[in-house]
Amino acid sequence: MLTLARIASFALLALSLFTLAHASPAGRRAATNAERLARGLAPARPRRLYSGTRTNIARAAPSNVPGSVQTGNLGVYASGSGALRRRDGPLGYLGAYGVVEPTASGAGGAWAYSFTAPASADTVVELDHPGTPYRLSGVAIRSGPQVSLGPGNSYYLELQNTRAHTAAGSASSTYVYDTYAIGYAQTSIFKVAADGKLSVNWVNPDGSIAPQYIAKSGTNLYVTGDLSALQAQLGASASITLVDIYLEVSA
Repeated sequence: MLTLARIASFALLALSLFTLAHASPAGRRAATNAERLARGLAPARPRRLYSGTRTNIARAAPSNVPGSVQTGNLGVYASGSGALRRRDGPLGYLGAYGVVEPTASGAGGAWAYSFTAPASADTVVELDHPGTPYRLSGVAIRSGPQVSLGPGNSYYLELQNTRAHTAAGSASSTYVYDTYAIGYAQTSIFKVAADGKLSVNWVNPDGSIAPQYIAKSGTNLYVTGDLSALQAQLGASASITLVDIYLEVSA
């Protein structure tokens, strides 16, 4: 009987060890925490399931600290993409002659642009191409200097790179005959929101600023006060996509 009792004891001990060895980590952790609680101790620290240093967002909005110089690429997204734009990806980036297709590395072929953050995001700025005399401009082509944007108005702009400079708030445009653009340009017309979204603020000859929309057709970016009028000017067969542009700095 003693031998049988010892055999039974060894069998139970082996079964217990086998069960413990093959228990899931979560089960062992739960049992351990139960034991700690039974002894009046706090639960064990949980495993860290994430890393705060990992992110799938390669680019971010500018910091907009007043006086700081912010540099990045101009990403072109379907209008209304908002916070989902990084998931859906850009339609392209602004380059020397218009929109360039995104590449596997992101913004291949895109130009970098920079601006000095003003005290208020409601202040217009120029967007310079660092290391060159060029800057992004609103250029009225096939027109004279008296260009007004607004509802019912067939005038439109193209976003192009020029060596021009016009003062903030000025209703005057300057004629450019440049490498990347020909027409009448204004340059201090961009506002950069906290999330990096750009708005265009072309000043009409009377000093007014109408609501303005950015549209993509082919590789060109147009600015208009009337999308229907723009469609009529480009032709019924032209494909027009309403877009948003974001300045995206390296994260």
